[in-house]
Amino acid sequence: MNSEADCKLLKGYLEYQYPSIGSLIHQIVNGREKMDAIDNVFDPLRDFAKDSVRLVKRCHKPDRKEFTKVAFRTAIGFVVMGFVGFFVKLIFIPINNIIVGSV
Repeated sequence: MNSEADCKLLKGYLEYQYPSIGSLIHQIVNGREKMDAIDNVFDPLRDFAKDSVRLVKRCHKPDRKEFTKVAFRTAIGFVVMGFVGFFVKLIFIPINNIIVGSV
């Protein structure tokens, strides 16, 4: 038998023999279910905290060469995205005037 079936069997026996103890066991079992529900909420948070601590411990401060490389690539990304936004706006201004102007 598994432990859950044994627990139910013992609970039933004690509730039958000692009704006041049965209510106590009922409170204990409900408390365990509540703790399981609380654990289901806090387990992902606990795992996230452990993973975050592991990440921070593995991180290192970049040296000057690595920092300039990352900063340069980020600047290029900003410039490219700016040009994309500019050209999209440049294309849609006449299209918007055609749509709004014809109404």
